[in-house]
Amino acid sequence: MPARLYPPTRPQLISEVLDTAFKIFSVSLLKALPYGMLMTLAGQLVSIYNLVTGHLARRVFPQDATGWALYAVSMILTLTLWTALILRQRAIAQAAPVSMAAELAAALYKFPQLLLLTILNVLICAVATLLLVIPGLYLLIALWLAAPLLILEGKGPIAAMLSSAELVRGNWWRTLAMFLVMIAIYLVFIVLGIIVVALIVELERGADVAVVTATSTVFAISLGAFIGPFFAAVMLAVLGDLQVRHAALTRVAAAE
Repeated sequence: MPARLYPPTRPQLISEVLDTAFKIFSVSLLKALPYGMLMTLAGQLVSIYNLVTGHLARRVFPQDATGWALYAVSMILTLTLWTALILRQRAIAQAAPVSMAAELAAALYKFPQLLLLTILNVLICAVATLLLVIPGLYLLIALWLAAPLLILEGKGPIAAMLSSAELVRGNWWRTLAMFLVMIAIYLVFIVLGIIVVALIVELERGADVAVVTATSTVFAISLGAFIGPFFAAVMLAVLGDLQVRHAALTRVAAAE
């Protein structure tokens, strides 16, 4: 395994950033899979509840108190596990030891600030998009790295948002390009998932709806176990590159 993948030793080309992302993903995948699976399972809590209770039509939002409680638990678990995943992948990318107990403890400690940051990000981007689409898109990319900055750099929600905007400033198009690549690969995963689910439905034609739904849910959880670590690896690679670029520009400005 490379001695250190995050942060890089120098500014990278877009192709090199993506290569770093795939390297982080590959070297950390086995140790990141438990978090990926648990994250996906947490995200499926409401669907599992609907499956167990026979409310298969309730697929988007819960319609009873238990469903809403599970929705809240799902959000808490997903954010906590995603934080622990980022911490684990950063440690692996730096050839440092990992500890699930330490990662989860740190994730729980950071959860209130991460939740606040998530709410602020959603509100700001939503309001900007409602007013004008272009400002909303700009802010979506400018604030994309606020969460990993909060998690990895110990910044508060506002400071993380400002730092993300500062890092992206002047590199917005590069960041957008890498964001779109990540989304494109995600869509490939989704298309593959749809194909597999369609095959499952075809093979189990005549089977009980609950059986087909359960089979599809198991597959979705398995697929999601890979998506979470991949997204986190891309964010780490992009963040590391922008930090190195910003540090280099700061040194040049200081020298002048």
